[in-house]
Amino acid sequence: MAMDRDGIVDEALLLLNDVGIDKLSTRKLAERLGVQQPALYWHFANKSALLDAVNSEMLARYHTHRLPLPGQDWVEFTYANARSIRATLLAVRDGARLTAGTRPSASEFADTETVLQLYVDVGFSAPEAFGIAISVTRYVVGYVLEEQGERERTAEEADAGIDPMADIAPFPLLMQALQSLFKVGTINTEEVFENGLRYMVDGMQASLAAKLR
Repeated sequence: MAMDRDGIVDEALLLLNDVGIDKLSTRKLAERLGVQQPALYWHFANKSALLDAVNSEMLARYHTHRLPLPGQDWVEFTYANARSIRATLLAVRDGARLTAGTRPSASEFADTETVLQLYVDVGFSAPEAFGIAISVTRYVVGYVLEEQGERERTAEEADAGIDPMADIAPFPLLMQALQSLFKVGTINTEEVFENGLRYMVDGMQASLAAKLR
């Protein structure tokens, strides 16, 4: 069958959603495309290059707030960008693991430059701006890594009739802290994510205010 780079990436993204990143292989992808495995290497030097392209496609499809809107405040953008990254990673099976192991494309470098400019314009230095951008991204990726892993484990424990909260009963402070989260069956809730993000942004604002005094 005729095959181009975009078609391979589209099919690889479908395969990722079907089998997960551990079982995604160039052999399975070639079988799905109806071609010999070496044919893929006309377009991608190796599996890592393929996954880089799949990650870029995932971001292009789902990361809707990767750049600040005209006139958007940096705080508002930071929240919107982080939420958008999380939604993107959750939209694809093993999305956090995919993005954690890949390298950005040239177009993503250009987007990063635009984001850094937003922070520099309000008073952060270039290194500080980069620190903000990378810290927020890694917070979200790490959070979703835990979130996606926790969801899989919760489903397995539910099938086995295991109560994951049973071991917490002897610890009253922990029970109190988790009480409001019991109803969702997992600690990975919107509330926890938003609180963690707010702690980060509060620190950024305090740091900037101290710098501009």
